[in-house]
Parts: sequence; C-alpha cells; structure tokens
Amino acid sequence: MRDELHRAPRHRHHHHEDIVELVITRRERHHRETRDEILVAAREVLLERGAADLSLREIARRSGFSPGALYKYFDSKDDLVKALADNAMAALLREFSRASPDLPPDERALEMGLAYLEFARRNPEDVAVITQHESMVHALPPSPEHRQFEEIVTGVFQEGIASGMFTAANERDAEYMAYGAWALVQGLATFEQNQRPQLSQLLRAKQRQLMNVFINGLKSDWSDPRAPEPGSPVT
Repeated sequence: MRDELHRAPRHRHHHHEDIVELVITRRERHHRETRDEILVAAREVLLERGAADLSLREIARRSGFSPGALYKYFDSKDDLVKALADNAMAALLREFSRASPDLPPDERALEMGLAYLEFARRNPEDVAVITQHESMVHALPPSPEHRQFEEIVTGVFQEGIASGMFTAANERDAEYMAYGAWALVQGLATFEQNQRPQLSQLLRAKQRQLMNVFINGLKSDWSDPRAPEPGSPVT
C-alpha cells in the first residue's frame, strides 16, 4: 500500500506532462497553420506586385489579420519573402534530386538544367518567387535551402573541373559556370512562358541541344584570364 501511495503522485505528474505536451503540440500546429495561411496570401500579393511593392497591410487584409499580428509570425517583410522562397527552393531541390549523383558532371549538369525547366513549366509561380527573392537576397542571410542550392549547382561544376572535364583558369570559375548555367535555364524558362505557343514549342524542342552547347563549351579554353574578379572596378 505504501508503494502504491508513493507511485500515485508520479502517475499524476506524468499525466500532467502529457496534457502540457498536448497543449503545446496544438499551439504549435495552430501557429504553423496560421503561418501557412499568411504565406498563401503573401505569395498572391508578391506575384501581383513584386517584392518592392509588397504590402504587409494587404497581406494582413487577405489573410484576415491585423498588420501588427503578422509580426508574431515573421520578423519583417524580407523575412516573409525569404520564407516563400525557401518553400519554393525546397521544392526545386527535390526536383534536382532526380539527377543521379552517379552521372558524370556534364551529364548531371544537363539533367539538372532539364529538371529546372520542367519545374518552371509546372510551377511558374514558384520560379517567380525565387526570382523575386534573388533580387533582394543581398539584404538577407542565406537560408539552408539557398546554401544547399548553391552547393549543388556549383558542386557539379567543381567536380567537372577537378576531374579535368571542364577547363578553369582560376578557382572562381566554377561559380561563373554556375551563374552562366542559371542564366541560361532561367532565360529559356522565361522565353518559353512569355512567347506565343508555336515559338515556345520550337524552342522547347531544342533546349537539350542548347544546354549541351553551353556545357560542352566549358570543356574548351573558355575562361579569359584578363577578366576582372567579381567586385573589382571595370576599366
């Protein structure tokens, strides 16, 4: 009997902990759901107005909150745009994961480029969000998703340089290759979305060849050793 009396308080204590944990879980779920509702409204406003004219007051109106209430979920407008871009970037990274790591660097770069174009075709709004975020990324610390994206894209060109497949004049050339590849696929995606359907279809049929031209060009002596380093004055 004495042992049972001693055990009873511990049982009640564990029951209390379970209740507290349940309340916290519900609160966290409510916080997450509310945050997602705000992001849906913010995505609509961002795509309509762009990052420069993004209005927290309009986001609050559409999501049914006061403007001040938004700060319970996001520190600033930049933080909100970053959250939108992180979600879009995570979806893009899942698309990239379809490119087998066992492929040689040139083939993997091609498959990643094609994966980006297919992602842009199915998710033009996400690509628009990523592009809007890129225009203001200098003002924000890079997120894990952003860093992972840069590491994956730059990494395939670093591997190509290390294996002797791609030609490089200096250690920054892998970054130039990544920026060039990004500019190419983003340009192809934008062109396909904005042109009349017949012309878009013609270009779409040649996207693999166009990317191969770029990738194969990296195997030649393409880098100009006289080119200035990023950030240096142009004379």
